[in-house]
Amino acid sequence: MADLTKIDAVLTWVNGNDPKLKAERVKYITEEKEDRFEDIAGPQRFVQSNEIRFAVASILRFAPYVKRIFIITDRQDPRLDEFIEKNFPGNRVPVVIVDHRSIFEGYEQYLPVFNSLAVETMMWRIPDLSEEFIYMNDDFFFAAPSKKEDLFRNGKVVCYSGTFPSALMEVLRAVRLKKHHHKRFTYKDSLLNGAKMAGGRHFYYLPHEPYPIFKSVLEEYFTAHPESIERNVRHRFRDKEQFNVQGFFFVLAESRGMLIHKPHKGVNLMIRKPKSLDYLKRKLEWADGQSGLKYGCMNALQEADEGEKKLFEYWIGKRLGIRL
Repeated sequence: MADLTKIDAVLTWVNGNDPKLKAERVKYITEEKEDRFEDIAGPQRFVQSNEIRFAVASILRFAPYVKRIFIITDRQDPRLDEFIEKNFPGNRVPVVIVDHRSIFEGYEQYLPVFNSLAVETMMWRIPDLSEEFIYMNDDFFFAAPSKKEDLFRNGKVVCYSGTFPSALMEVLRAVRLKKHHHKRFTYKDSLLNGAKMAGGRHFYYLPHEPYPIFKSVLEEYFTAHPESIERNVRHRFRDKEQFNVQGFFFVLAESRGMLIHKPHKGVNLMIRKPKSLDYLKRKLEWADGQSGLKYGCMNALQEADEGEKKLFEYWIGKRLGIRL
């Protein structure tokens, strides 16, 4: 009998360094030159520095309620077996590779896709996915021991975030200036689009952290509104009409009385593109001083210099108790 007290974790991952995948991506660049813009299909969107090791290790170390880890990829494999065996000998949490073709069944005409918003739209279609699951990007990690109640409580999901008025964001989007004849499509834009679709007057400005989700809520909505699936998956690269699935889910969950909102101050460590070694040191020292720290994200490890990479890897290795 399945253990209903345990949940699955879903991660998305791409190795944009793979020359085959890079060549395929370039093949689909149109006359719009999507790869000129970092918010659409710039090369930094696809570069990886093996951050997924930290994401997976953090689940194995700090989230004992996770029964399986699903990694969604496009005909790739992060090859984590040796790393896991070295650091977690005897690990019994399966790491399952899920190919795009599996979750895009019936929508194969939109493959290949180079767009995380499209992939996230289909994650609820992973075969045998648990009703309660968490979703993480490959650069997210648990920063401290956690329990399931941090994420799911009494039939509700726990959301650690700020809120942002949708009407204000509409104004800011309208007056945003173009650069090189291009109006940037931001993270907040994707959250706003999701909130509007769910009928919310505000959206949750989600920090980069594990997101708790009910599969049935997404399945029910997208089955009743297949046009919403089409809206997100028909774009090989990011498009201004797309919505953030996690942001949409939280607003929809709120409308159904299924959400517990918590402040995120002191809960999340967010490391953006390192500005200097001192910047990174200050961020890590701050994190070590937060007794309520739960989650973290190293958002641009691929852009860090060698000294910054070594410092972060030493810090995360010590925190997770792993050897690289």
